[in-house]
Amino acid sequence: MLSPHHYYFNVFRILGDLSHTVSKCILIWAIHANRSAEGVSLITQILYAVVFCSRYLDLFWTKPSHMPWNFVLKLFYLGSSFYIILLMTRAYARTREREKAWKFGAFCLAGSTLAAPLVLLIFKKWHHYDFHLVMWTLSEILESVCVLPQLILLRQTSVPTVIDSFYLVTLGSYRAFYILNWFVRYFGAEHHFEPIAPIFGTVQTALYLDFAWVYWTRQRVKLRNGGVVDSDDIDRGWLVSHLAPRNDAEGEEQAASLSEQDPREQGSTGGGIKWGPRGISVSADDEPTGEVRR
Repeated sequence: MLSPHHYYFNVFRILGDLSHTVSKCILIWAIHANRSAEGVSLITQILYAVVFCSRYLDLFWTKPSHMPWNFVLKLFYLGSSFYIILLMTRAYARTREREKAWKFGAFCLAGSTLAAPLVLLIFKKWHHYDFHLVMWTLSEILESVCVLPQLILLRQTSVPTVIDSFYLVTLGSYRAFYILNWFVRYFGAEHHFEPIAPIFGTVQTALYLDFAWVYWTRQRVKLRNGGVVDSDDIDRGWLVSHLAPRNDAEGEEQAASLSEQDPREQGSTGGGIKWGPRGISVSADDEPTGEVRR
């Protein structure tokens, strides 16, 4: 008989958990080191806290000794999520940028809440329909779109942020390792396949890959005022541009800002293409002077 602990010691599952943990630590360290929360979306962090609260309800009835690894990580994810929110709203509240995506974040939460029982009904049928499972399904759906308010903020901001490439790598690899874990579980000795987590985990990973493509293709290209990524570059991402399209008002605001600039400050590429006024740095890898950290 297969040991109940076999799944939890799958190497890709462990690597995924470690990547997720490290990403939280990097973000907390970056906020403290920079004494700033600029470029970090409070909406995304609140949604992550909702994800963990709805996913880890089993902490109320599961003994810590049953699976110490899971117990410790669940407490860490919950604690670190609320700690980041505390840093952003209390310790470094003055450095936090005003976000415009609160309605979008509410839509993500409401949509995930409405979709959860329907998704559960499709894949689990009525005989597995209970409150804990509905909340777990909600957490899987919501986590897949949590990053969207963060991407919207990065497109809007015009200042260097505390988010760096190490944070993006660890956060993105978290779900990538989980996808490999699901393959191992299905093709290995367990022969287990649970469709909800892989489906929405793949959506989440696709969003990270879509943004990462934009991030790294423009990261080392210096634009006007030391910016690294322009809002037009963000729009090159297929998923991001379709799920969170830029509205006309934002485009008019960009055009007005650009017309007020000194022509000498308006960056351009070799093909004579004008860059928009919101050249942004989504990276803390670069010093304020534009020099790359070594």
